[in-house]
Amino acid sequence: MLSPRQALGVVWFQALRSRTTDGSFVNIFLIPYTWYRHLAMGFWCAAWGLMIWAVVLTVFVKLSMGWHPSMDGSILICALAGGIAFASVAGEAVLRRRSVFASSWRLLLATSLTVGLAFAGYWFWTEVFNRLAYSDQAALDAVEPSLVSLRYRIGVFGLAGLASGLGPLMLRKFRGWFNHLVGGTTAGLAGGIAWHLLNYQGLGSDLFYAGAGLGLVWGFVHGLLCWGLPDELYAGWLRVMSWNRHSRRIPIDAMDGAPSERFVGHFTRGLDLFLPAEDQVLEMHLSVAVDEEQRYSARGLSLQPTRVRRFLERINLSYDARRPTPLQTKLSSGDRIELGDGGTELEFIMLPKEEQ
Repeated sequence: MLSPRQALGVVWFQALRSRTTDGSFVNIFLIPYTWYRHLAMGFWCAAWGLMIWAVVLTVFVKLSMGWHPSMDGSILICALAGGIAFASVAGEAVLRRRSVFASSWRLLLATSLTVGLAFAGYWFWTEVFNRLAYSDQAALDAVEPSLVSLRYRIGVFGLAGLASGLGPLMLRKFRGWFNHLVGGTTAGLAGGIAWHLLNYQGLGSDLFYAGAGLGLVWGFVHGLLCWGLPDELYAGWLRVMSWNRHSRRIPIDAMDGAPSERFVGHFTRGLDLFLPAEDQVLEMHLSVAVDEEQRYSARGLSLQPTRVRRFLERINLSYDARRPTPLQTKLSSGDRIELGDGGTELEFIMLPKEEQ
């Protein structure tokens, strides 16, 4: 029977072994376009948070480096902040298939900025704020580095979390600034709360579990709130579900990302997606368009029945000659499109852009 610490070590080791074939945890081909794709970066950063905690603990216990014990807290906080920021930028680089050179300087800059900001925040809260906010004996307790108390360290977690969001934010040219600032701060505070609960109320009040919970929760919330998988990594496709051209599919997006429109029908010279007339498909039956903001829509171009089906919704797009323009509706991944009287069925799906 393994002890809890040995079991945690086995889980961590297995997580390191479960990398994908390209050498990373995050692989755009393995993340389907579903709601839980937003959890991918959370699990990725959580794994890094747990790994950084294990590395720091190993350095503390096994290597016994030459710093004063009072610096243990600041080193752990700065290492976690820098490691989680590193994980966020590295995960984006892998998903976007950036080169080693383009990724290296980004990782170095983001990690350096984050560690510097986290250390400055730790020093400000412990040496400046606590001395001003408390008096007498409380002030002595507040600045005591060996005192393990969330009351005097909650600002440290918040400022370090803010630093872990600021580092990647600068490299992303302040796009999504609200998510990075609020999400980073929330992640640091969530990690601090997990550290407090595991230290004082759970699992035998053990700082070993508290440190693991700190890295795990901080990383997961950071990956969940700061930077998720953007839709620009995916592209829309039309797939034939009917037997005659089953699994035939075409991309909707243009290679250069410009707005485009794909046509479905049996026009003499062929269209983007050719379907035979025997299946009640007209010359120009349907079109699917995407605009510059990557919003997809379907347009009915024929008098034959054209229906879009999704959960608890059914939309008729048959062309109405009394209207100046065709009817159209937005498309979401998984929508089904029926052409004719049930003879032909298409599916709109989102797939990684690299499949184009």
